[in-house]
Amino acid sequence: MGSKRKRGGNKAMPNGNQPTQKRAKTDHPLVTDPEPTKLDLDNSPFTETLTGEARKREANVYELLGSADGDERIAAAGALITGLLASPEAALRRHLDNRLFRGLASSRNASRLGFSLVITELLSQLFGSQNLSESKYPTLTFDKVLDILVEKTMPGAHLPGQEERDCYFGQLFGLQCFVGSKILFDEESRWLKVLDLLLKMAEKKVWMRSHCGWVIVESLPQMRQDRAEKTLQNLSEIGLGKTAEGIGIWMKAQSCYPDLKTPTKPWHDPMNPGVLSEVARVLRDNVAQDNGEDAAIAKTKQGGWNAQLPFVWDLILTTFTTGGKRGKDQLKLFWTTVVDDGLFSKTASDAQKFRGFMIFQKFLQGLATENEKLVKELFTRNLLKCLINQAAKEDRYLHRAALKSLQSIEKAVQTSPELLVPVLKQLLGKHGAYDFDQRTNTKTIESLFQWVTSADANSVLKLLREPAVALKENVAGEAEKLRQVYAGYVSKLATQAKATPDESGDAEETTNVSEIGVKELAACAYSIQSQFKPDLSEKSREVFRRLLPSTIGKVMRRRDDAEYLCNAVISVEPTAVNMSEEIKAEQATALKAMRKLLKAGKKSDSKNAGASAGLALLYAITILQLYDGAPDAISILQDLERCSEKMKSKEGGSSELLVEILLALVSRQSPMMRQISEQVFEAFTSQVSAEALELLTEPLFAEENEKGYQALFENVEEEDVEMDDDAEGSDSGENAEDIDEDDISEIGSDVEFVTLNGAGEAADGEEEDDDDDEDDDEDEADGDKKEDEAKELANLDDALAKVLRSHRLDKDKDADSSDNDSDMTDSEMMALDEKLIEVFKQKAKTGGTKKKDNKDAKESVIMFKHRVMDFLALYVKHEAANPLAFSVLLPLLEVVRTTTAKPLANKAVVAIESFSKAFKKARGPDLDVEAQLGLMKEIHQQAARDVTHAFGRAASAASLLVASSVLLLADREANVDRVSAVYAQTLADCQKGKARIQGFFFTDWVNWGMGHAANAQQAATAMTAMTGADATAL
Repeated sequence: MGSKRKRGGNKAMPNGNQPTQKRAKTDHPLVTDPEPTKLDLDNSPFTETLTGEARKREANVYELLGSADGDERIAAAGALITGLLASPEAALRRHLDNRLFRGLASSRNASRLGFSLVITELLSQLFGSQNLSESKYPTLTFDKVLDILVEKTMPGAHLPGQEERDCYFGQLFGLQCFVGSKILFDEESRWLKVLDLLLKMAEKKVWMRSHCGWVIVESLPQMRQDRAEKTLQNLSEIGLGKTAEGIGIWMKAQSCYPDLKTPTKPWHDPMNPGVLSEVARVLRDNVAQDNGEDAAIAKTKQGGWNAQLPFVWDLILTTFTTGGKRGKDQLKLFWTTVVDDGLFSKTASDAQKFRGFMIFQKFLQGLATENEKLVKELFTRNLLKCLINQAAKEDRYLHRAALKSLQSIEKAVQTSPELLVPVLKQLLGKHGAYDFDQRTNTKTIESLFQWVTSADANSVLKLLREPAVALKENVAGEAEKLRQVYAGYVSKLATQAKATPDESGDAEETTNVSEIGVKELAACAYSIQSQFKPDLSEKSREVFRRLLPSTIGKVMRRRDDAEYLCNAVISVEPTAVNMSEEIKAEQATALKAMRKLLKAGKKSDSKNAGASAGLALLYAITILQLYDGAPDAISILQDLERCSEKMKSKEGGSSELLVEILLALVSRQSPMMRQISEQVFEAFTSQVSAEALELLTEPLFAEENEKGYQALFENVEEEDVEMDDDAEGSDSGENAEDIDEDDISEIGSDVEFVTLNGAGEAADGEEEDDDDDEDDDEDEADGDKKEDEAKELANLDDALAKVLRSHRLDKDKDADSSDNDSDMTDSEMMALDEKLIEVFKQKAKTGGTKKKDNKDAKESVIMFKHRVMDFLALYVKHEAANPLAFSVLLPLLEVVRTTTAKPLANKAVVAIESFSKAFKKARGPDLDVEAQLGLMKEIHQQAARDVTHAFGRAASAASLLVASSVLLLADREANVDRVSAVYAQTLADCQKGKARIQGFFFTDWVNWGMGHAANAQQAATAMTAMTGADATAL
């Protein structure tokens, strides 16, 4: 004891904290691998008196009996039951007194489950068919065992709350063991004693009432009909019939015994329409107690709110899912009276509404799998109103419960897709809200659209259209709102629908859900729809037209989707579009060409079919642009016509024209244009010529400023207006600036920024000239900036001179003489101040506008380069074996070096890496060795122009890609020498100070060379082994 006091009285540490307690020493290691529990327990009889070994045995078996592991519990229960039934009566009595019934009051792990398992089996053996109580254990009568249970689980006075609860739950589990052993109805008095204990417990502790009621429900199938009638009479007499538990017991009894004679009070059948109002009051937990007729009955206590649903709702649900006499009308009446007008009424509390949401979720899940025809009866007025209000904002008290209810709706439709149309009809109908998603700030309707199938697509579309079609004339504003919501629903219907493969192979008879949505959007956008009353306004049509391109861009997942999108455009009759005769003629020609391309695509092989489908798709989206009034739609249609004719006659220049068309389309900030342009280009990658590829890479050299924007867009538009159609493939129509630009593109960009307007030709390879060109470009840019600033200052001087009626000193000769030297009055000074303020306001406004224009121009150029990079990424992915693909390396490196946008530079680096990976998988192309070596030298020259890490890595990857292509050609050993010579010359230039390149550029080359050497050695070894094997065989 002294040592313990000394250990507890240690002094505090210097920092004021108490020292940590030392752990007790143990004989076994602190960290050991747990041994598996041995389940081969001793089944021998237990002794009357306890010895040391007997104590250890019992402690071990009871420890396992309360384990959370089910296997351990079952093994311990089996050993305990076998041993106890073979033991003398005194030993069994000792275990019942000191162990088993006491263990029911323990909350340790799963003690109640394990102990209940043993007690139930012992009771069955003692008082069941074996009747061991009479033959072997005469003193252990039924009353004696029941008294032991009550004695060992009776809470004492002044117990803490948790211990008291444990005692009552122990007694409840013990009574449930009596019910589970099925011995209560062999003698008349047994059930009455157990029932009396259950009712007393339910009366004393109201929070136990539901558990006691469930034990009674479990006992009903074991008793005879007359005993069930007496049980209900007892419940009625003490007033428990008019409770939620009483309703559940009544319904269970009626389901077990259809001819049951129930007491007159409180009701014969709780589902009878005449008593539903009273049942609703009971289930709301605010029952008015009986008075007058049942004055002698003690008032039943009401329990507090519980988040767990009473078991009565499971029994009620069962009556509607088993297909019995309870039908649609009865469910509708019950749900409206009890749930909608009861739990969701205006006077209902938040707790009652929460319970209503839980009941809705349970019934929705149960009816969806068992009786889906009744699901629509659950969506009643008050419930949907509360659901919408609570889901609308996060600060609502039942917001999470409402969201969980919406999720249960989605899960129900996912489980039973046939519920989609009825559920949508309820959510969007009379009691719901047509703009349900907007009102609830959720995506419930949008999520449900993913379960739309081809079979019910038209039904869903009709359901969505009906509220927005026929409206009264005096609700024009409401009509606009509903039709805008309708447009959004149709768009979501097309984009959310899952692509279902046509397993039957009859594609013509199968309607695509996305096609239906796109057709409806196009029809409402461009056609007069007679069914809309009042007619669709131009504002509503603009909504449909705005959603159509984005919808098409999202549904274009596969090449096969092009056909139904073209069919959707063909089906549109543009009666709501004002078109001249010229435009109508172009439209008719385009539709005719699109039909021919679709037919040709079905008859051609896969390669030509993709090209035909791509052109048809371009026709389709250009026709939509024509309906929208795009100024260049007619010229694009004409270009498409010429492109089709050239491709049909196999005449050159078709790919260049196609690239021009795609660049014109992709320059617009539209998801549809981007998606479709990329898909069409992907189908034409194998037909892209060197000229078309050069035209595609040309925009990458544009400056990322207003000057570059003008070169890419504004000048192109002016040239398109002035360009003669007869000079289609000729260079004679281009100005001198464009010629300079083409020359620069062929050289491969030897200047820092090169515009499409041209900034002079670059030198042909000497680094001194490159530096001079860079200095010239910088000087020119600085000169332009200074010139602009001088103009702005001159304009400001002129404005101030007009206001002040003065001039600059250097303009005395040009200024008029003025003899008026008198001072200004106060009013003139005030007027002068106002004019000066106005001048400086205009100056500030002009300066801000110019900055915004410069920023917008830069963003437009960078965005356009992104789209071009997407095309190039597709090209190198599919055409890695094409010799023309190597011509994109220099433009990609130029982007990495010159761009100010890091995402664009990263995209160029990724394109080079993708090219390298695709080239390894591609077959060896037929390349010109000298051309490839020349390209490598140009890459090395580019690498010397920028010493940044990112650019050096990109240049190294491009150089090694070209080197790999050279080694695949004939005379590999000579090519190795040539590649090494190029790298050696570059290294020598670095050593002489003529070039600056990062060291990893050469390290990558060495590692690459060693890898190729190892591969060559392995190949030689394998060849030698094969030769030796052949010689041995001979």
